[in-house]
Amino acid sequence: MEPTAKQALSTSLEKLVTNMSFDDISVKLIVSKTTFNRQTFYYHFQDKFDCLQYTLEQLSQRLAAEMIYSDWRKCYLKIFNVIAQRRTFMGHIVDSQAYSMFTDFVLQSVDAMLQGVLARTPQGEVQTNFPQKPWKLFEYGLQGIIIDWFTEGLRKEPEELVDELLDVDISQLKVLLGTQKQNLQRQNLPRQLPATARLR
Repeated sequence: MEPTAKQALSTSLEKLVTNMSFDDISVKLIVSKTTFNRQTFYYHFQDKFDCLQYTLEQLSQRLAAEMIYSDWRKCYLKIFNVIAQRRTFMGHIVDSQAYSMFTDFVLQSVDAMLQGVLARTPQGEVQTNFPQKPWKLFEYGLQGIIIDWFTEGLRKEPEELVDELLDVDISQLKVLLGTQKQNLQRQNLPRQLPATARLR
């Protein structure tokens, strides 16, 4: 199936950002790598930032669709791996005016991962409306871990990083997120919570 104009323009931008800074890319350059014109571009996107946002949202959706939600830590590691596989692409975003879009992508991916994990636990164990405060605190902690790991040069293996910080099983995860109440004994608590990670 032939890609739509919107998909083709998004793919063009992704290829360009893999090879050069996002700041150096123009709409004219994006269009020149496709069979479409500027009028078509502006029909689908307001500007190159809008196109990049769409590109990252598509990547986040594909990531969520590929996850196997039976093990939340493996899902979390998959976000690390997807970013590592696109290290140059992500780096050219981080080092540009679009840095906030990288952080938004990470947060969106973390949120989709947590929603997917909890939605697939046995019926009745998870509330429909997740409490915002504990959820956001945990979510931003996970986001901060990934952002620090990437901006510091991916020096540490993701598995090692996650093992050190997130010794949390699914029952503890639900308690941390406020979706399940449980009296945990001190010895069952995780060694260190991701909420202590530097938040951005």
